[in-house]
Amino acid sequence: MNIEKSEGPEKTNEGAQATTQTGCSGSLLKSIVLITAGSALLALAINSLRPSKAIDLSRNYFPSIEAPDQPENNLNEADTQQDVVPVVVETQIDDGIQRLTFEDIRDHFMTAEDEFASTGESIVAFVDARVRDQYEDGHIPGAIWLYHYESGDLIDDVRPQLEMAFFIIVYCNGGDCEDSLHLAADLGSLYGLPPENVYVYEGGFNEWKENEMPVKTGSEAR
Repeated sequence: MNIEKSEGPEKTNEGAQATTQTGCSGSLLKSIVLITAGSALLALAINSLRPSKAIDLSRNYFPSIEAPDQPENNLNEADTQQDVVPVVVETQIDDGIQRLTFEDIRDHFMTAEDEFASTGESIVAFVDARVRDQYEDGHIPGAIWLYHYESGDLIDDVRPQLEMAFFIIVYCNGGDCEDSLHLAADLGSLYGLPPENVYVYEGGFNEWKENEMPVKTGSEAR
């Protein structure tokens, strides 16, 4: 019975202490709020009394930092295009066939004409690889007719003249015409003539005429 009587006062004291602590915390919070509000009012009042140096409350004193502008390129597009030099790569055709330009052909033709005029023979032999009608309509003077697709039937008649030549120059119309290339390959691979003596004039008869060179018509070489 004595123990139960002694517990009552202790519980009452604990409740009183908790109430006292709660009251103190509330009073402290109120004091902080009042001080803060008073300070703010005081600052606004002082700011209003100093119009020349007052703080503009509508102004943003901490603007966002913008990224710096990219530096302008000193070279415009036109200058860049002018500075770029295209690289031209020349494609060399590696088919084992030697090719001659018009200037080369003209020199060989003059040599052949001089030799034929003095000796009746020449170390230069022009070979026309086109069809018969085209050959008769006009060919390089002195050229032998040896149509590519009939060369097997014609080679024996012209072989002695070809074997004597150091420069066997084959041509057709030029451009897209490839008869001269095929015949030049056959002269070395099929008919046993020295490949190092065989050349192709890629400009062909059309280029020959464009340069106003002599032309022979008919079935005779000269």
